[in-house]
Amino acid sequence: MRIKPWIETIMPSAPPFMNRILGLALIILLLVASSTLGGCALRPRSADALYQTARDAEPERAEELYVRLGEELPEIEEYTRLWAAQAAMPSVDAAAALRDVIAFRPQSPAAYEAHLTLARHYAQLEAPRAEQAYRDALAIRESVALHLELARYLEERGDVDGAYAEYHTVLGDRPDAFTGMRRTGTDPLAVAEDLANAAWFSDALETLRGVDDPRALPLRGRALAGLGRHEEAAEAFAAWLADHPDDTEVKMELAKTLERLGRTDEALDLYEEVDTADSKLARAGLLESQDPESALELYREVPYPVAWWSATAILEHQDRLTETLPLYRRVARSSTYLADDAAYRLYVLADRLGDDAIRDEAQALLDNVGLNWLSLRARGSEFQLPTAPPLAPGGDGVIARAAALSSIGREDLAHLELEVTAAHRRTPEVDLAMAQALADLGEHEAAQAIAAEYAGPGTGRAPLAFWRLSYPRPFSETVESAAGTYNLDPLLVWSIMRQESVFDADAMSYVGARGLMQVMPSTQEWIAEQMGEEIPPGAAFTPEANVRMGAWFLRFLLDYFDGDLRLTVAAYNGGAGSVDAWLEDPKVSNRDDLLRWIGFGETREYVERVSMNYEVYKALYADPGEPGLD
Repeated sequence: MRIKPWIETIMPSAPPFMNRILGLALIILLLVASSTLGGCALRPRSADALYQTARDAEPERAEELYVRLGEELPEIEEYTRLWAAQAAMPSVDAAAALRDVIAFRPQSPAAYEAHLTLARHYAQLEAPRAEQAYRDALAIRESVALHLELARYLEERGDVDGAYAEYHTVLGDRPDAFTGMRRTGTDPLAVAEDLANAAWFSDALETLRGVDDPRALPLRGRALAGLGRHEEAAEAFAAWLADHPDDTEVKMELAKTLERLGRTDEALDLYEEVDTADSKLARAGLLESQDPESALELYREVPYPVAWWSATAILEHQDRLTETLPLYRRVARSSTYLADDAAYRLYVLADRLGDDAIRDEAQALLDNVGLNWLSLRARGSEFQLPTAPPLAPGGDGVIARAAALSSIGREDLAHLELEVTAAHRRTPEVDLAMAQALADLGEHEAAQAIAAEYAGPGTGRAPLAFWRLSYPRPFSETVESAAGTYNLDPLLVWSIMRQESVFDADAMSYVGARGLMQVMPSTQEWIAEQMGEEIPPGAAFTPEANVRMGAWFLRFLLDYFDGDLRLTVAAYNGGAGSVDAWLEDPKVSNRDDLLRWIGFGETREYVERVSMNYEVYKALYADPGEPGLD
């Protein structure tokens, strides 16, 4: 059976990793079906024949056959009642039977199918109850296709506002939703605004074509700015402001556009006129180089952690370290991604200034973040994996029901059993069983997606099995071979792979990085040239070629940085040239300073996450006493 194309047919909008998880789960269920259903080899075949006969029978005969099927497969008795009712529709008794199915297990795939059957029945009758039945089905299982079906029903009924809302809901998932919005939207300005908010800038402009309402000017400006046509955007914003000089939102848009055009003085004047927290933050960013004291005053005034972080940079440049401490403390107590970085810098500076109380406070703030490499670094202690006792086996009921459905050819409903159960009745035992089964088939990407919810950053203690599934060693032969060739620790390769692609060999980032180790096309060409090989572009999606390129590049960076693993990891993400520039900064006297003055926030987070990955991998798999990433 070719599972993947079938899955994509019934769930065209599902994320690829979820399709893979659920598709492979069906394979697992088929493998265990015989033992789960009683071990009788002939039973699934006879049940399948009975089901196929019932599907083609007249309603009365079908009901009798479905009763027999329920006796053969008691795991799916509710489904046999569902099918009998569907066969007997549109009788009153059948509709009542469908409502009984819904009442029996309201958050089940059977209830979903019953709601859908009723919705389509009511729609044919043009009964108002159809809309509620559709919404009841959507409450059990979100589906782009079902939103579109509801939208079309509402449109046919003349409810253009309701239809527009449904099309808008799935705008980012289906191109035909845009067509539906254009067709049902009664106000081109509202349609254009919705499209611009979704970053469909060209379509927003097209929607406004021929609209001479002055209110279209700022919308055109936003769309033009989104397309990088800043001169035209500035003209549109200015034309609007000529008649609406108090519109602070458009003033901000114009100021940002002027800033992109290099017209800094004009942008500063506009930001000052607006005088909001956002405008002050923008002004401070422009003033940093020409008037740092004014920028510092603005940063301190703005109620945003990113502004306080920027203020500390100005103060540290002026060696006013004591003044940075309350600002770092404020950032560390925030819920932003900068919290751990600020807490660690607070720790470092307090240590330099000899303030033991603030240093201890900073350590406590770091510890509160959870699984965190910076906390380990501050403590200077060996990482201890936070494990919990093993879980008892679980998920038998769901697996049995899905296996029974698979045995009669209803993989679609078996799929829904897994999907809906995951959404409405998840348990760690069920998730662990599924993740382990997927890992046993070599589907580490799918298994990791489940396990990472229990073991990893932001989680607490978890059974060891979850840790191993969350931090697996996929493509082991390939990774170990490449690591051996280039004298690398294979655990470092997996640490980077986990951060780069989460083990998805087909991964491609928005900037074009490809494969397991996320090799950029330009980097691939350079590596191929250095290796003296021809490496076709598509090879980046082949695990063997991709891992070998990534391992070669890691070896190159390690040699370039004299074996310094942290610089190597930073360069893998931010580039060797960037790392060289950061090291030349006079403020960088050691690796603690480097962590603060890495110029790219993404690279700083990358170093910390890969470092934590490496510590976990070593705790799980390395020989005792092997050094960590320093």
